Amino acid sequence: MQRKAIDVIIVGAGIAGLTAAKLAKQKGKTVLLIDAADGVGGRVRTDNKEGFLLDRGFQVLLTSYPTVQKILNYQQLDLSAFKPGALIHKGNKKYRIADPLRDPKLLFTTLLSPVGTLKDKLLLLQLKIKLKFTSLDEIFKDKETTTYQYLQRVGFSTKFIENFFRPFFSGIFLEQGLTTSSRLFEFLFKMFSEGAAAVPAKGMGMISAQLAEDLLVDELLLNEKVTAIEGTTVTTQSGKLFTAKAIIVATDAANFPFPKAISQKGKSAITLYFSAPFIKEPSERIALNANQGEYIRNIAIMDHISPAYAPKGKSLVAVSLNTDLSLQTKQIETQTRIELVNWYPASADWKLLAIYDIPYALPNNESVKYNSTAADIQWSEHCYVCGDHLLYGSINAAMDSAINAVEMMLAHSFNHNEHE
Repeated sequence: MQRKAIDVIIVGAGIAGLTAAKLAKQKGKTVLLIDAADGVGGRVRTDNKEGFLLDRGFQVLLTSYPTVQKILNYQQLDLSAFKPGALIHKGNKKYRIADPLRDPKLLFTTLLSPVGTLKDKLLLLQLKIKLKFTSLDEIFKDKETTTYQYLQRVGFSTKFIENFFRPFFSGIFLEQGLTTSSRLFEFLFKMFSEGAAAVPAKGMGMISAQLAEDLLVDELLLNEKVTAIEGTTVTTQSGKLFTAKAIIVATDAANFPFPKAISQKGKSAITLYFSAPFIKEPSERIALNANQGEYIRNIAIMDHISPAYAPKGKSLVAVSLNTDLSLQTKQIETQTRIELVNWYPASADWKLLAIYDIPYALPNNESVKYNSTAADIQWSEHCYVCGDHLLYGSINAAMDSAINAVEMMLAHSFNHNEHE
C-alpha cells in the first residue's frame, strides 16, 4: 500500500527522469521516482574506486548547452574544462590542433600542422563563424545528410576528415563512419565553439546528484524495476503497486518497457581506466587516435583536468575504444595495452582499475530533431514519455525532453484549479 497520494510517478532516474521530477516538484506536484538501478543518474554516474573517480564511460559536459545552463548550477558543480582543440596521434607523432581565436599562441602550430591543408584550417574557421550566427532552430531545420557527406560538401579534404574530424567526432558519436546526422554535427560543433568541454570537479555523477538534491527519501525508490503500467498504476518486479494522476516514462530507448514504435537502436561504448604514477607532461586536451584500424579512440588524463579524479601522486587515464571493431571481452585489456605502449611506453606497468562496457550509451542519432511532437510525448491518456532518444543524444536533449513532457502533463492531466 502506498502511504500518500502521488501526483506523478516517473519511471527512470537518469537525467531526463531527474529533470522531470525537479520540474514537477517546482510546480507543486508530489512525485515518486522509480529506478531499477542502485543509484540515480542512469548513464551519468561516477564510481569511487581506491580513491579514483570513475565516470561510467568517458563523457563531458558542453557548457554552452542552452537548456543545461538554465537547469544546472555550474558554480556548484565546480567545472573543470579541457583546453579547446585536440592532441592528434598519427603514426608515431603527435600534433596539436587548437582554436586560434581562443588560443592565439597556437595559431601557427595549428596552421602548419600536417593534419590537413591550410585551406582546411581556413574552412574550419569559416564554419565556426558561420555557425556562430546560425540559430539552433535553423540548424535543425536544415536538410539532413550524414556528417561525412556534409564535410565533403563544405570542401574539407579527405586527409583532414580522416586525421581530425573522424577521430574527434567518432568519440562523440560513438561510430566511425560519421553516419550521424549533419544536424547533430552542426549543433555540437557550435556548442564546442561557443563553450568548453568540461567535467564537474568531483565527477560527472555530480550532475545527477545536483538534480536529485531536493528529492525526499519517500520520493525515490531504487532497486525496483517497473514491469507493468496499466492506466495510471505501475507494478514493480517485487509486486508493489503505485497509483498516481500521471506517469512519465523516462527510461532510455533500450529499456523502454512498452510496446510502442520506438527505435531501440543505439551506440555502445567501452572505456578502460588505468592508475598510473603521476604523469608530469601536461595533457589538458583530449588525445585522438588518427591511426586507422586501431582500437583506441581517444585518451584523457582526467586528473590533469580535475585533480580530484585521482589520489595525490597518481594519474587517472581514461581510454575509450572503437566499438565498431569486433573485440571479445577477454581481449579488451590485452589489445588496449598493446596499442597504449605506443602512446605511453610506461603504460605496461599501469594498473587496470575498471572496464566499463556500455551496450547503450547513445541513441542512434542518424536522424534527429530539436522539438518533439505531441504524438512523441503522450503515450496514453495520462502517460508521457521523455528521454534524449526522442530528440538527439545529449544531456541537453534529455533535459529538453523532460521539460516538454512535464509541460504537456500539466496541461492535459492536471486542471488549473487543482490545489487552490
